[in-house]
Amino acid sequence: MVIIKFSPVCTDMFPRLESVSIEGYAITINGEAFDFSPLERGYELELEAIDSPLFADKAVMSTDGVLSITLLMPYDEATATDAIRFPEPVTVTAAGPVDIPTNHPAQPPVTPTVEADHGLLAEQENLH
Repeated sequence: MVIIKFSPVCTDMFPRLESVSIEGYAITINGEAFDFSPLERGYELELEAIDSPLFADKAVMSTDGVLSITLLMPYDEATATDAIRFPEPVTVTAAGPVDIPTNHPAQPPVTPTVEADHGLLAEQENLH
């Protein structure tokens, strides 16, 4: 079992989290594979040892054999939903693609348009 936590950050300085797939303790993120199967139960792998800008914290293997990782999740403020800003951890129990919060972006905000006739301006013009 793998628990994926997300660390959201509003920036364009890091690669976007596009895809995550799990096969045992091997995790493929944005096409890059990371194999945590050598990590023994009760041990952790420091962030520096993982050496990837995709991770936000160390990898931890519990004594029960549950791997916990934290992925950095850069987002765009204009299209971020609450699910992206405040993501829930994902527990993965089967191999395959993982549903990540970035898969569900909001639509960009609508910019209001200015109407030509505001009424008040027309009234002021009639006073002169």
